[in-house]
Amino acid sequence: MEAAAVANVGEVVSFTTLYSAPEGFRSPLHIALVELPGGARLFCHGEDTKGMKIGSRVSVEAVDSVFYFSHLGFADRARLFWRRAGARGEKMAAITKSLVQGMWKGRPGGND
Repeated sequence: MEAAAVANVGEVVSFTTLYSAPEGFRSPLHIALVELPGGARLFCHGEDTKGMKIGSRVSVEAVDSVFYFSHLGFADRARLFWRRAGARGEKMAAITKSLVQGMWKGRPGGND
């Protein structure tokens, strides 16, 4: 049976680390309950829960019918923000680019 496609980003509802993992699992076992857009919730395994908070955005990936989460880095969160911003985001990106170029031109040694 083929696994259904899932959204690749979700929000952490709850998480924990099990230091006495069940038989067949490595210890420590990092797990999170992740809510996907639309309300579906998945239990996911992950590399680490350090720095994680309720409401953190994580990426979700299905591998052999097992779901895994991973933290979204700053660049990943920024890409997600701009993708969701759509046309409004394009306008903001143009404004930001213009501001950065203006600041760069004002720096000594900056390109004209």
